Amino acid sequence: MPLDTFIAGRYSGTYNAVDVGITENGYEKTLQLKQENVEGSDAFGDAILDYIYRGGDCFLEFDCKAYKAGTKTPFWPWGAFGVMATAAAPIGRLASNVASAMVLSAAANTPAAAAPASLTATKAILSPGFSGKLLYNSKLRRVPVRLILLPVESTGTTTWFAET
Repeated sequence: MPLDTFIAGRYSGTYNAVDVGITENGYEKTLQLKQENVEGSDAFGDAILDYIYRGGDCFLEFDCKAYKAGTKTPFWPWGAFGVMATAAAPIGRLASNVASAMVLSAAANTPAAAAPASLTATKAILSPGFSGKLLYNSKLRRVPVRLILLPVESTGTTTWFAET
């Protein structure tokens, strides 16, 4: 019997149903709390006394080892590389209309196979303010990606992603 619950195992990923390929270190999910602090009082100075939950943001970050459609599209989802806008794809579009599904699937026969077996974010898109850099030289071209998982609503519940 193991000493505790230890989970490891590779996940494969697709963006808009296209394989992302091998990543440097897998996928890193970050949840960022948004709140209104109750602070600043004559009795307790600037100490946070409480806070009001105001939602949050969820991100998925990964560094791709391959340079292909499955990595280039999430790196720049707004169209072809080097093209800022076209008549069919103008500036002013909503990110939620351009976002695509990001799906992670755990490798079979690993502890991760059911913890979770999959993660599906139906509205994933390049994170605001992310400055991705591509190095053009004789070294392996890694493609860094940071997605924001936009919230979606279904039957009264708002989620960033679903795990199975």
